[in-house]
Amino acid sequence: MTRRFFDQVDDELRGLLGPALRDFESVRSGSLMKLWYGYPDAHFEAQVVSARWGPGGKPVVEVGLHLESSSPKRNDAVLETLERKRTNWSKKLPEAEAGNAIGPRSATWRRLSEVIEAPDLDDPELASEVAERLSLYVKALEPLLRA
Repeated sequence: MTRRFFDQVDDELRGLLGPALRDFESVRSGSLMKLWYGYPDAHFEAQVVSARWGPGGKPVVEVGLHLESSSPKRNDAVLETLERKRTNWSKKLPEAEAGNAIGPRSATWRRLSEVIEAPDLDDPELASEVAERLSLYVKALEPLLRA
């Protein structure tokens, strides 16, 4: 996978979000894209998860919300609030799973995300799918985070 993949995700995402949600800050690399609105510890992310950490021992792309405060209590509180408001977002995000982060920081970080199989990490259609899924997370959850 190259940085081009996440450049494509970023380009498509801005079109999918519309003017009201295009003012995010972001970072991109060859393995992830993070975006946030004012508070970077709670951010939306698309990232390649290696076979070591991926479900089923295969690389996947994880898409969703990451809560990465250094305080597990803060992360848990935000996740619990979102869980209480599940009826507001669950129909838009039926594959979303809440829980500990995938990977080595699972004791501290939390997530509300899903994984997408990634058989060909250079596939432009995969980048489009990732952008579409990420836009749904932003549209469904960002208003709840702002409240």
